[in-house]
Amino acid sequence: MALKGIIKRLALCLLLSGMCFPVSAQKSKDSEELGKALDYFASAKYHEALLIFQRLEKEYNLNPRFKAYLGLCYYHEWDYKTAARHLEAAIPYLDAFAPHERSVYYFTTAESLFNMRQYRQAIPYYEKTLAVCYDREKGDVYYRMGLCYMFLQVWRPAYDLYMSAEKAYQQYGAREEVQARLAQTRRMAVACRANYEAEQPLDPLSKESDNTTENDNVTTQLKSISTILKSLTSTMLLQSLQPIAVKDIIKEEERKIIRK
Repeated sequence: MALKGIIKRLALCLLLSGMCFPVSAQKSKDSEELGKALDYFASAKYHEALLIFQRLEKEYNLNPRFKAYLGLCYYHEWDYKTAARHLEAAIPYLDAFAPHERSVYYFTTAESLFNMRQYRQAIPYYEKTLAVCYDREKGDVYYRMGLCYMFLQVWRPAYDLYMSAEKAYQQYGAREEVQARLAQTRRMAVACRANYEAEQPLDPLSKESDNTTENDNVTTQLKSISTILKSLTSTMLLQSLQPIAVKDIIKEEERKIIRK
């Protein structure tokens, strides 16, 4: 079956769920439009997909999955506030969906909140992501959670999360950009440990033997909070790895239709 035909059938099946069409001709036209939107969406042409989804949203009561799609499109347009609003409205209705599809929505919601500096609100969505994402993707999630706690100046959880991120990156991080993230993770872990120990002199973290310190003198790694946060600039420019390619959401739905 041709991909275009599959997309159209998917569009019709999804569009009929939670939408009402005034006439048959309009139904046909809008299902064609939705097919185009899904095609754009699967090809990572989020702006083009968003324009169509926005029009359909004005005319119909979109089902939760389409609201989640809208959220993803807004995220890729850097409209984090609108992205978070759509995703948070849709997520409670998506429990029956495939785990890795949900991981996209959780992670993107967390990233939207993170980019708005709403770190406390982002943490629960990162935690939801950890429960359903691939093991090879957990390094990025641990790392982002570590940043959240670090920005909140809660040093012990930040340190523990950086340690978890380091282990995940060591296991799966062969790519150059992941190696850069690993190096940053190690520096952040050392800084968080030093700050924690400075605040809790009678309850220091154990000096376990790990690869984080690489035999560096911890004293030389102690930085002021302003210096630590400034050092994150380069880290933020590193591309964040989404738990699953967005286009795979569409592919999974296509497989379901083929099996039917």
